[in-house]
Amino acid sequence: MDLRTLFLAQTALLVTIAVMLWLARGVADEANGLRCWTWGIAAEGLAYSLLAGAGHLPTWLSGGVANALGALSVALLFVAIRQFLGLRWRWPPLFLMGLAVTVVGTAFGGRYVGATIFNGFVYGMLQLLNAHVLWRHRHSAAPAAAAAPDGLSRVQSLVALAHLAMGLVLPARALFLALGAARPDYLDLHTGWQQPLFAFSFVYLVVCCLGFLLMCKMRAEQEVRELALTDGLTGLANRRALDEDMAQALSGAAQSGRSFAVLMIDIDHFKAFNDQHGHRAGDAALRQFAARLRMQLPAQGRAYRYGGEEFTVMLAAADATQALAQAEALRAVLATDLASPEPGVRSASIGVALWQPGDHADRLFGRADRALYRAKAGGRNRVELQA
Repeated sequence: MDLRTLFLAQTALLVTIAVMLWLARGVADEANGLRCWTWGIAAEGLAYSLLAGAGHLPTWLSGGVANALGALSVALLFVAIRQFLGLRWRWPPLFLMGLAVTVVGTAFGGRYVGATIFNGFVYGMLQLLNAHVLWRHRHSAAPAAAAAPDGLSRVQSLVALAHLAMGLVLPARALFLALGAARPDYLDLHTGWQQPLFAFSFVYLVVCCLGFLLMCKMRAEQEVRELALTDGLTGLANRRALDEDMAQALSGAAQSGRSFAVLMIDIDHFKAFNDQHGHRAGDAALRQFAARLRMQLPAQGRAYRYGGEEFTVMLAAADATQALAQAEALRAVLATDLASPEPGVRSASIGVALWQPGDHADRLFGRADRALYRAKAGGRNRVELQA
């Protein structure tokens, strides 16, 4: 296969992917960089189609326009990666890069080696920058509420390595050409050192395009999972998340023998509050209460909305003394008046239960519920432990 045929194959690949992505476009594509990536690979595909016509098309097309499209593609892919990672970028340097590449490509006309040497160093630098940010943020490219899943980190690492390899190959090829290693009509060479490089370029395109799509897909799946495990009103973890974490905690405790605590928290007099102020004020009070609960949580604790005005806190590796101390600290903070003119809840009762060997979820929650009932019966705004 000669280089022109390879260029046309890359055009077909990139334009086909771009068309399919455009047909499947959605609102989320703006935030995750996929919209920008779609335009970038479309521009790259068109640039390859013009490069494939070098020697047969006017030089302003195969030189100037092709280089302008190539620069636009590199700039858009550069921006797309940063959009996906939630990083900032600046347009002026990218515009100047595109302008310089276009001017150089037009000035060299049919002498494609000169433009290739210049582009090799410019594009190589941008590829290395892409590799750097992808690798540096490979463990944090996920919704703010969660760490990046292992699969996403692995795919992102592979894409980073592909960019790194291309960032080294492009300036190396440019240096080789600058030293006179190929004739000006190098696009017509059927054998030699260039074909492996362009074959690598084809593999690079597949890895980066497929990799970026997988990154967006895995990010979306993680976001959906986070939504499924989050209470829509308070932003705390929901009952489904509690069930999953409880299963893991019970398994870990059975293996290690280390106890953990469950706190059942119920807002005092919430029904009367709702009746007096209305459900909108009740919802606002629940959000306010959840925010105070979240702020006071210890590092080893996680809060959940159990249902209605009931909340649950799980404390990892806690004994009775530690659990009671944390529960009392929570009660004291939750009982403080808010510095706000809006009505709010003023106290909560807390029942505490510790895991014991042989416990299952229902038994543990049952003891916490009985402790909470005693706290309510004992006057509210207090903490009780059920052995």
